[in-house]
Amino acid sequence: METYQDYQFGKDDMSYLYDWVFHYNNYTNQWAAVPRSLYNEYWDKYDLPGIIRSSKIETLLELLHKTKGDVDLLNEIVKP
Repeated sequence: METYQDYQFGKDDMSYLYDWVFHYNNYTNQWAAVPRSLYNEYWDKYDLPGIIRSSKIETLLELLHKTKGDVDLLNEIVKP
């Protein structure tokens, strides 16, 4: 069975993903990547800094891989 890790990034260390939760919203057809530190707040407030969204989970994984899960760097990359 092929996994995303094997397919996209080879054997790179992906331990930074342990601190992220992925949620798919069926109404908006979007994935959200939520840092664990913001997980509880995520359900109360839609536009929290540090949460990234995309229609494709691969996009979120790519951004997290490029930044190694650094929330501050992600916020700079995905500024509205």
